[in-house]
Order: sequence, then structure tokens, then C-alpha cells
Amino acid sequence: MRESAAVRRSAADEGAVEPRTVLTVLVGVHAINDFYVTVLPAFLPALADEFDLSYTDLGVLSFAFTLLTGVLSPVVGGEADRRGRRRWILVFGFLIGAVGFLGMAASPSFWLIVTVSLFCGLGGATYHPQATAFIVSAYPDKRGRMLGLHGWGGSFGHFAAPAAVVLAVSVLNWRLTMVALAIPMVMAAALLQWRLREIPAAPAVRLRGAFSAPLLMISLSFGAVAMVGMSFINFSVKMLVDEGWDTNDAGVILTVILLVGVVAQPLGGWASDRVGGRTVMMIAAVGTTLFVALFALTGGALSLVAIGGISFCMFSLFPVSLAMASQLAPPTQTGASIGVVFGVSGLLTALAKPAVGILGDITGDIRVALSWLLPLALVALVLAYRLGPSTRYVPPVVTK
Repeated sequence: MRESAAVRRSAADEGAVEPRTVLTVLVGVHAINDFYVTVLPAFLPALADEFDLSYTDLGVLSFAFTLLTGVLSPVVGGEADRRGRRRWILVFGFLIGAVGFLGMAASPSFWLIVTVSLFCGLGGATYHPQATAFIVSAYPDKRGRMLGLHGWGGSFGHFAAPAAVVLAVSVLNWRLTMVALAIPMVMAAALLQWRLREIPAAPAVRLRGAFSAPLLMISLSFGAVAMVGMSFINFSVKMLVDEGWDTNDAGVILTVILLVGVVAQPLGGWASDRVGGRTVMMIAAVGTTLFVALFALTGGALSLVAIGGISFCMFSLFPVSLAMASQLAPPTQTGASIGVVFGVSGLLTALAKPAVGILGDITGDIRVALSWLLPLALVALVLAYRLGPSTRYVPPVVTK
């Protein structure tokens, strides 16, 4: 008992870090983390050429790349809350992600690349629940705004990845580029270990306590929009290359499109504090529906504008869904609640990619397959409408 009390006091002392330091470190690390969310689309044309892959094959690879992010996020977030090992889990995640990229670079066959890419998903499962817990702990009364600023770093990483990767692949090759991508992940792990301090553990917390009907509705609503947005992002570069674009130009176009996230995430976080997360989710779902319809009915520059609009709507919901989820749980269980959101939405987006790939092969046109995501956008609108007006955690009443 004496030893565990000392451990708790030590953890509490370590947690006394300037909030601005926490935010600054995590904004920078978020840029590195989310850079890797949009690197795979830039590799797909090179992989398709080398291994003669169909859209279905590319969808399967994209599924494996993100599968464990969805499956393990709730488990990892809950264990981090309970054991007070959030910083170590963040460090581990970046290191295991680096191993995944090194493994893919050395793989002699496509199916071995698919298998090794699971490590990247395992690494991705560790970041957002823990980062959100640190930010909510530092800024409990400004979580929407601060999570939006945190999201700005992620958006920078998102939009920088496609152009950087396709240019690197053209100069080096896809294998050496994957080796190079492991280096920033190791650097991020070192920065987190050096600058962050652990926040107190909550040994009584159990993952089961993080699940609730409102949290599941938030996860499904965000997940439906993310299924649409991530499917478009995943196949955009390959779609443009198949339509005659140069690979480098296609990567630059996707980078320009993803630039919208730099505005969308802070704006979404700010708006959620002002008008409420449910309202922002409904607006984003309506916008996603209209932009998918624009994509389906047009081509050329207008269809690229539509992809930008879809991306804007999706990115605006990242801080909104995280803020809403963190408000539904006690402060000691932030990691688990965020893990549920990223787990459900991550699993949904992972499943969407092979489904769109299969549809692309059946129809012979990936544009047609992406246009068929319109009903899913309408589902997102219905789910957002059904969200309850209150999304705040209410402590249980203790009767004497």
C-alpha cells in the first residue's frame, strides 16, 4: 500500500507540466503521426505497377494498414487510463510503426507487405486516445478549441504526405522511401519520452465503463463521414494516374486538396464550443452528401473541388468527435472513450476501402465506385440527427 501510494504521488508530480508545453509537443507530434495516415495512397500506383495489383488488392492492403488501429484503439486507450502508461504507449506506438515501414520496405511479395502493414495499424492505435487524454487534462474547459489546434498539426501532416511521398518515390524508389519514413517516427518517440510527463493512473477504470449508447452514436456518425472521406483520399492518386495524370502531379493535387484540413480542424473545434458538436456533425454530414453528389455528377476540376469539400467536412469532425467523446466520460477515462470513437470509426473506414476496391473492379471505374458512397453520406446525416442534445458526462449521484 505504501509503495503504490508513492507511485501515485510520483505520477501526479510528473504530470505537473505547463499546458502550453503539452499542446506544443502534441501539435508537432500529431503532424508526424497523421502524415502516415495519408502516405499509403501515394504508394499505391508504384505498388500496383510492381505487383500488378487490382483495385481490390489495393483495398485489401489499405484495410490491413488501418485494421488494428480500429480494433485495438479502445483496448489500448483503456489500459493506458488504468495503468497510467500513456506516454510509454505513445512511444511504443511510434517505434512499432517504424518497424512496420521497415518491414514493408524489405518484403519480397505483396501479401507479405499486407501482413507486415498490420504493424503500422498497431502503431496507429496508440496515438489519438492518449494525446487527447493529455490535452483534456491540460485544458479541461477549452477542449474543443485546443483539440482543434491539435488537429491543425494533424492536418499539416495529412496534406504534406502525398506530394512528399510521390516525389520521394520518383527520386529514390518506394522501398527506400519506406525506410526513410521510419526515421521521423523514431524521432517522435524520442521527443515524447523527453518532453511529456505522465498523468495519474486510474486503476479502478475498466474498458466496459467507457461504452455507452451516446458514445456509440457519436462513433457511428463520425465513422460514416470518415468512411466516405477516407475512401476518396485512399483512391484519389490511383484514380488520377489511371485517368492519365502523371504520378507526381496526382500526388501534388491530393496534397493541395488535403490542405483544407488545416482550416477545417481548428474551425470544427471552435464551432463545437460555440454551437455544439451535434450541430457541427449535422452540417458536415449535409456537406458530405452534397459534395459526393457533385463528384458523381461532374468531372475534371469540379470533381476535384468536390473531393476537397468531402475532405473538409471529414477533417472538421475530428476535434468535434473527440471533444464530444471526452465529455461523455469522467476525466480518468478519456483514453478509453476516445479509443471507442477511433476504434469504431477506424474499423468502419478499414472495411470501406476493400469494399470500394471490389466495386471499382466490378464496375471497371473507380469513379463510379466512389460515387456510390452517396447513400452512406445520407446515413451519416441520419445518425447525426439522432444524436442527443446533451453529450456531457454526468457524475453518478451518491446517496448516503
